[in-house]
Amino acid sequence: MAKKKERVYEHAYMRGSTIWVKGKIKGQPYHRMSTGDKFSDDDMNYTEDNWEELLENHLEKQKTLAERKAMITFGEFLPRSLELRADTASEGSVDDYEISIKKHILPVFADKKFDEITISAIKDWQRALRKKSNLAQKTIINIRAMFSGVLNHAIEEGVATSNAIHLSKAPDKKLFIHFDDYGNRLDHKGREVDDEKTDPFSLEDVYKLIETAEGQFKNILKLMFFTGMRPGEMVTLRWQDIDWNDEIIHIRRGNNSSHKIGTTKTGVTRKSTLLPIVAGALRKQYKMTGLQGGFVFLTKDGERYKNYDTFRKTHWKNLLIRTGHSYRKFYQTRHTFASIMLSEGEDILWVSRIMLGHSEVATTYKFYAKYIKSKDKKHASFLDDTSTSSVQNINLKCESA
Repeated sequence: MAKKKERVYEHAYMRGSTIWVKGKIKGQPYHRMSTGDKFSDDDMNYTEDNWEELLENHLEKQKTLAERKAMITFGEFLPRSLELRADTASEGSVDDYEISIKKHILPVFADKKFDEITISAIKDWQRALRKKSNLAQKTIINIRAMFSGVLNHAIEEGVATSNAIHLSKAPDKKLFIHFDDYGNRLDHKGREVDDEKTDPFSLEDVYKLIETAEGQFKNILKLMFFTGMRPGEMVTLRWQDIDWNDEIIHIRRGNNSSHKIGTTKTGVTRKSTLLPIVAGALRKQYKMTGLQGGFVFLTKDGERYKNYDTFRKTHWKNLLIRTGHSYRKFYQTRHTFASIMLSEGEDILWVSRIMLGHSEVATTYKFYAKYIKSKDKKHASFLDDTSTSSVQNINLKCESA
């Protein structure tokens, strides 16, 4: 029997276990590409017989991709980026994302092609946000992150090749701080800046504030000061979240900047301890809103609070004036809870994980380490007992010998 002649392949070849094709088509430079197919005699033969068609289709696809890169603008691509973001973020988060982009990014970059979004363009845009829009550094950094997210999506989709946000720096903090004639530090809006991020009240101050407050705001303050709950978690708290029997408050949701209900800041539900002082306040609040079976705190019209501005601008601000305190953010109720509990020697794990909802205890240390009470005890005293016991054992062995 005659031996079958082995085929010679000029255009199909192997790389590892994958079939590749190579060749030069008229009007095009020499080119090679992977077919993506694993080796088989049939696929090798098919690639050899159809190498021109395979390369032509590949080059046409590359040409189309290049045209897309050259033509599509930031504004045209944004809807696709929002679709991709919706796969990994809550609805409320996507809404906030879209609002910020349309307000701060689209006016400048909507008609820009991606190769026109350069480092220089980013620097000019940031300067305008700082000087003309008068935005804070933190706000600009947040907007940069949103911008970067769209650029990353564009790279993934093959319509951009680089991310100018990654290649540029955010405005330096010192650009947002200046001083008045008296040497006081002022922020970008001329407001005095407190060097300390946390400015908690003393326990005596807390009791005075609660005593002076009126109506349901008295109950709100007890809840805030003795749970460490975030304001957005407070306005979205429902009666079904209160477990009276097990003395637990289930903190399941928060309020985003669009005034829509979403997840907590960390996206995790936590079981906060229902302390007696808070339980008493909630029982009083139940008489006001409990029969309606919905949200714990309601407006005069029986609606849920969309945000906590009503408390902050009216009740809170007036209460501070009446009690002789300078203005502090409503969020200081959370800082106050943490500082009081830690200064009184409460377990930091309980404060951090159970009450504040920090995913890492290190976060609690970062903000509140100076409030942790030092216990008056001799350190490593257990070693004294161990050392004494060991010496006694050695002496006994020596005596028996």
